[in-house]
Amino acid sequence: MWLFIGHFPALTPSPTSLSLSPADTWCYEDPKCGPETWAALGHCSGTRQSPINIVTPAAVHNPHLGAVSLAGYGDARKLTFMENTGKTVYVHLADGLHLSAQGLPAIYTAKSFHLHWGQGAARPGSEHYINHKRFSMELHIVHTKNNLSMDDALKDPEGIAVLAFFLQVRQCGAMWAELGPHFPSALPGKKTNLDGSFSLRGLLGSVDLARYYRYQGSLTTPNCDKVVVWTVFPDPILVPPGVVSVEVEGKERNNYRPLQSFGDRQVEASAALRVTTSSSSTSRPAALILLLISIAAITWHL
Repeated sequence: MWLFIGHFPALTPSPTSLSLSPADTWCYEDPKCGPETWAALGHCSGTRQSPINIVTPAAVHNPHLGAVSLAGYGDARKLTFMENTGKTVYVHLADGLHLSAQGLPAIYTAKSFHLHWGQGAARPGSEHYINHKRFSMELHIVHTKNNLSMDDALKDPEGIAVLAFFLQVRQCGAMWAELGPHFPSALPGKKTNLDGSFSLRGLLGSVDLARYYRYQGSLTTPNCDKVVVWTVFPDPILVPPGVVSVEVEGKERNNYRPLQSFGDRQVEASAALRVTTSSSSTSRPAALILLLISIAAITWHL
């Protein structure tokens, strides 16, 4: 099983990336362009910003918030290609993946997903916290309302819906599925086509889609537009240490935005969060995520 996680070379960001400011105007760790300087970019100094610390006793229980419905997520052909933007691993999705749920004003279409990380288990890198706890990594699946383009979705205060899933290191040993031997080659700076060996639903494993928190927020990268309906799942996908040992070439190793002021917002808790039992994720999604990151690490060194 491949456990190699390499350094990602800095590439040009995708035109459909959530990072709308020029790539050289912001970063994560250099004090000259890090989050402390983002206030001058777009809406990053405004209210209703993300990420936040979700304090579970303060969340308002909403008995009408049932499980989210994901259509087409099991189709592995929808994961089209992957790229390294220099700030994250970014996977583009074909049309046909739809999100619907109570509390959402429309049907949303998945456009892409990406990851946020720190420096392995010792320095976790999720963007959201649950009760002041940070997780190893965070997976964001980005959707637009009624299949709008990203540009049009940014004009709607509920134009984007993001599903956020935590990845947490599982310290105990485990046998993981063999990773596929096929790693498509790509030159640095080029996109890597995916071969249909895993689906987006497979990445989520057995995470309970009825257990989540909902709140109104923003993009977590410049221009930090306040157009996001966040759905945050507290039960993490359990993964081996190799999955979270990701490093981006240079200083972009900790690609998370610091916590933002909660303000007077309200976080809603779904109906199922009154149930104390939580789901445990299987090894399958961890192997798929490791495959995804390994493809990036290997092909961008060819």
